Amino acid sequence: MKYDPFARGPAPVGVRSSEIVDERRGGRRLALELWYPADAKERGRDEDDATRDRFTIAPGLPEGTQRAVRDAEPARGRYPLIAYFHGATGHRREATELATHLASHGYVVASPDFTGNTMADMFADLASGGGGTPRLAPMDQSAVDRPLDAKLVLDRVLGGAEPTLAGLVDAERVGTCGVSFGGWTTLALNSIDRRPRASFPIVPAWGKGPVKTETLQALVRLDDWGRPVPTCVLAAERDALVMIAGIRELHAELRPPKRLAILKNSGHLHFCDNAEQGHEMLRAMWKSGAFPAAPADIDLAAIAEASRPFSELCSAADGLATVQGLCVAHMDAHVKELADARAFLAGDLPRTFAARRISIELT
Repeated sequence: MKYDPFARGPAPVGVRSSEIVDERRGGRRLALELWYPADAKERGRDEDDATRDRFTIAPGLPEGTQRAVRDAEPARGRYPLIAYFHGATGHRREATELATHLASHGYVVASPDFTGNTMADMFADLASGGGGTPRLAPMDQSAVDRPLDAKLVLDRVLGGAEPTLAGLVDAERVGTCGVSFGGWTTLALNSIDRRPRASFPIVPAWGKGPVKTETLQALVRLDDWGRPVPTCVLAAERDALVMIAGIRELHAELRPPKRLAILKNSGHLHFCDNAEQGHEMLRAMWKSGAFPAAPADIDLAAIAEASRPFSELCSAADGLATVQGLCVAHMDAHVKELADARAFLAGDLPRTFAARRISIELT
């Protein structure tokens, strides 16, 4: 069978929710979502709207669904681990289409909520009207917490913290990915943890721009990872938050092996679930100025104007296919070390994407 990282994999997908606690940091609690290859008897139930999982992100938001069966029996075997890290004021289920796609291809995927930097925290602060103690942590505090939280996730998942999945994860095969502040987190983690064998930062917070990502950039080193970490950076050509010039600078500074992929005519949220709804919701919040996570010196109106209506951008389906196909191929090549994946990545990728009517730039 021809290698195809765009197609959903052969494994049905299960999902479980858990929680980890860091006693060394005052009992800090992180909610955790775990996706995994499920027993064959679950095949089809993860795709069926009547049996796939439903969840609530935050009070007042619509119910979400994901292509996985809640608490399904795990498949037998040992599978590589991919840790996914959400963006600023995001949440652990913001990229279920990517996570379930990876799980269907034979990966366990672990995604934490970064306490103090989630959508639930943001909506709670909005609901409070500014009264009480804010739940959102300052960005610089989140930048300190996130790499430590990410390391804790690897420690606990690889250490068997979820008993029902004990023995399912191969501790020698680990990769990381994440969006925006989560992409930054994948880079920062490599300085304090030697376990990740491949990194896939998506629109990572980097470079000069309206969100002052240069402040975060100063907290990350790219020269102390202690081993080669094949890194594929996925960027959005018309990103209003993370400027493409900064992403090019990041790629230039990365140690090889490395790759930069830019999806043409795409925005910052094109690689997450429900891209159009998320894009337009953020534009509306920026226009209104009702975005509690934004520092006072950021011109929200200017960001809203730079973030064009979704109808002017490429489709959400193009963003989804791009992140799924490239992430699976990158992890298959460098975590599973599959020859077919390496051949796919060494081929004419722009032509491969053009056949799907998707335009990308590759460096």
